[in-house]
Amino acid sequence: MGPVTLDPEDVEAVAARVAELLAAQPTTRGGTRLVSAADAARALGVSREWVYAHVDELGGIRLGPVGPGRRPPVRFDLDRALAAFRAVHAPAPRVARKPSGRASKPEHVTTLIDYDGAA
Repeated sequence: MGPVTLDPEDVEAVAARVAELLAAQPTTRGGTRLVSAADAARALGVSREWVYAHVDELGGIRLGPVGPGRRPPVRFDLDRALAAFRAVHAPAPRVARKPSGRASKPEHVTTLIDYDGAA
């Protein structure tokens, strides 16, 4: 039996099927579970479009070559993405004030005049 050859169409069909299978299963890399952009968006509370716009800062991993007309699937280490998101989007820490022991006086005081409706 001689070597098996595949037509370019066959190679593309195999690649498309592999991509389908990978998209349907959680991906792992070095024991770390990787999630899709949609899953990352849900966990971060943002849109999928926002996740794609911030792929690099969230540590996105492209699962294939980038080229003209090619946009490979992107996966995220969810722990890393959450840490990166919190580092940039965490609320500023509140500065605790030391109590002075006396009630503070408002800067602007408006005095109301009693009015009983009589003219």
